[in-house]
Amino acid sequence: MLTLSSCTKQPRETLLTPSVEASATPLSRVEQPSSVEQRSPASTGNLLSPGQVAKLTKLPIPIVAPTYVPKGFRLISADGASVKYANGGDDTGYSIAYEGEDGTCFAIASSKDSPRKLKQIGEVESVVGAVKMYEETYEGRSSIQSFIPVKGNPVMISPVWQLNSATGSHEFCKALNRAEYEHILKSMELVK
Repeated sequence: MLTLSSCTKQPRETLLTPSVEASATPLSRVEQPSSVEQRSPASTGNLLSPGQVAKLTKLPIPIVAPTYVPKGFRLISADGASVKYANGGDDTGYSIAYEGEDGTCFAIASSKDSPRKLKQIGEVESVVGAVKMYEETYEGRSSIQSFIPVKGNPVMISPVWQLNSATGSHEFCKALNRAEYEHILKSMELVK
């Protein structure tokens, strides 16, 4: 299970829902460009610092990120790792997570999963190709997942499952509304 560190007021561990097994290793605290509270002033750009871009683009898989991030959202984590095993196996992965001022969130992460028997609810065109959207219901809550058609099988998902370390309980952040989710998904492109 992919673990992300959050810079919110209450420490949280962010996890993708159980159906999404990501190949990234546990992540360290986010490198923030010059401000701890970097929020998008306008709705453009992926908010990644040059250092984060440099680290992610060293991985042997393509990295995708949105060029549109909703106003008021901040980058809460961005990291990746590449691990080669003696048997020739490869555990390369990354994750990028964003959170809005109202607790709404979404994440993009490399994945070893697939849509399996999830219900397709739509499709959008992006720079990286056609991206199908799927819906999954877990513990009575719906999430939207999209597997982006590039090597590394990145997935965009909202909402994500979070462990609130203050209470010790898992909680979902708020899901993006579908129009905002689609807008972000359409803006996906390769990070260079």
